[in-house]
Amino acid sequence: MRDCAPLIRISVLGPLRVQSAEGLQVTPKGAKNQALLALLALSPDMARPRRWLEDKLWSTFGPEQASANLRQALSKLRTALGEDADALMADRSSVSLDVSRVTVDLHDDGLPLDLRTELLEGLDARDPEFEEWLRMERADLQARLSKATPKEAKGILINCRASAPDGGAGVIMADVLANQIGENIAEQIRAWRQANDPDCPADLPVSDLSLSCDIMKTSDGHTVFVKGMHLPTGRILHSKLQTIRHLEDILNPDEAMSRLVFEAADVIIGKLPQVLDSSRPESRATALSRLSMYRMFSFERNALREAHSLLKQAHELDGNGIYLAWSSMVRMIQLMELLEDDREALREEAIALNYRAMEESEGNALVQALISKVRGTAQRDAAGAFELAETAVTRNPASAFAWKSLAEANMMKGDVNAAFDVSARARAIARSSPFKQWWDMGHCIIAIAGGRPQEAIEAGEAAARAAPLSRPAHRHLLALYALENQLDKAQATAVKLAKIEPGFTIDRIVNDENYPVRTLRNKGLLEPIRALL
Repeated sequence: MRDCAPLIRISVLGPLRVQSAEGLQVTPKGAKNQALLALLALSPDMARPRRWLEDKLWSTFGPEQASANLRQALSKLRTALGEDADALMADRSSVSLDVSRVTVDLHDDGLPLDLRTELLEGLDARDPEFEEWLRMERADLQARLSKATPKEAKGILINCRASAPDGGAGVIMADVLANQIGENIAEQIRAWRQANDPDCPADLPVSDLSLSCDIMKTSDGHTVFVKGMHLPTGRILHSKLQTIRHLEDILNPDEAMSRLVFEAADVIIGKLPQVLDSSRPESRATALSRLSMYRMFSFERNALREAHSLLKQAHELDGNGIYLAWSSMVRMIQLMELLEDDREALREEAIALNYRAMEESEGNALVQALISKVRGTAQRDAAGAFELAETAVTRNPASAFAWKSLAEANMMKGDVNAAFDVSARARAIARSSPFKQWWDMGHCIIAIAGGRPQEAIEAGEAAARAAPLSRPAHRHLLALYALENQLDKAQATAVKLAKIEPGFTIDRIVNDENYPVRTLRNKGLLEPIRALL
C-alpha cells in the first residue's frame, strides 16, 4: 500500500464502503451515487469521460437528462465526502478521483483471502449498461482468482451412509439412495464416493461430505430422510423427508423419488462453494460453473459470453469434461438465438467441444445428455442424439437433464407425443431447480409442436416468471396469446419484448425467416400476430 497518508479508502470487495481520511464512514447513499463512485474507482487512472459515465448509469435517458443526472450525482458524492470532496474532480469532459489521495482495496491490498468475496456485493444501479459492466468486472476478478490457485484438483470426497431399523433390505435401499445422490453430484463436479467397508478397514482421509439416508417403516409404507452435511464444519447443506409406499420404488424411481435425488444433489452443489476450502481448484471450478449456469439460462447475449468465459476458467482449474459439455451448450444457445454473427464458427466450436467432452468424461450421464442436443441440432444426427439421450436416462433415471435430452431426441424423431410425456417428467423432476425456466421453456416448445396451446401457455408463463428477461419465453407467449385471441396480453408481451430485445418488431417475428421461432413458423402460428400490426 502507498505510504502517503491520510487517504480516502474505497472498498469494493463485498459491499461498497468508503472511509474518509479522518477514518469516518462516508459511504454515499443511493445506488446510482455508489455506482458512480465504483465506476471511477475501478477505471484506469480512476478517470472516465462524462459521456461514458452517463451511458453506464442513465443509458435509457436522453443526453440532456443523463447529463443533468450526472451533475446531481456528483453533487451528492461531494456532500458525502465532506472535507475530502476535492478528491472528486470534474471538468466539462471528464470526471476523476485524485489517485494520490484515494486507495481501492482490490488494487492496493491485492486479491481477497476469501476467494468467495463478491465484487460490489448487492449493488444494483438498475441500468442494463451498468449491469453488463459489473458482470465483466466480476468475471475478470474470477479469472485473476483462478490464476492464483495453482493446486491440483483432487476431487471432493463423499461418504454415503445408510440406516434402517429393521436392517436387511431397508439398509440396502437406503445405501442405494444415498449413492444415487452421490452419483448425481459426481456428474456435475469432480467428486468421489468414499468406500467404508468394515471388512476391509483402511485409514481413510476425512470426507468433505456426508450423504446419509435413513428409512423408517410406517403404517402405510416407508418414510425416507436424506441429509447432506459438510463434515469438517458440521453444516447441514440439505435435508428432506419423503414418503414411499414400497422400498422397490428406490430401484425404479417415479417422479417424486427422482425429484428427491435431483433436488438434493442440486442444492448441495449450490452450497458447496460456501463451505469448501476456497483455495481448492474443485471448489473454485464449482463456483465458476454454478455462476455460469445463472448467466447461461438468462439467454442474454453478454451473459452467455460471460458464461462461456467462466466455464473456460473452470476447465482450466479442473480439467473436467462436464465444463466442456456446458460450453458446447452455451455455443448452441448462441447459435439458435442468433446472438452472434459467425454462426458457422459457433457450430464448429460446439461440435469440437462435444468430442473433447466425451474424451474427458466418457461415462458421465450428464455429459451424454448435454451433447445429445448438440449431436442432433448441430450435426443433424437424430439417431445419434436419441442413442446418447437414452443412454443418459438409463444411467441416471433421476436426472432432469437426461429426460430433457430424451424429450428433444423424440422431437427430432418426430414422436411428438412421447416427447411431450418425457418433457413433462423432466419438468416435474426439475421443479425446485433455480434454473427451472430451462425445462419450462423446452416444454412450451414441445407443447406447441404437439398442438397443445394451453399447456404451452402454462409452461411459457412459468418460464417467464422464473426468468422475466427471457426472450424465448416472451416470443412464444406472444404467438400463443394471439392464437388464443388474448390480444391485450399479446400486445403487452410485444411491448415487453421491445424493451428486452434490441431491434424487435412484430414485423420481424412474422416475416424474418431467420428469426429464432422455428417451431412457431413450422406450425403456422405466426399469422395470428399480424392482427397486432
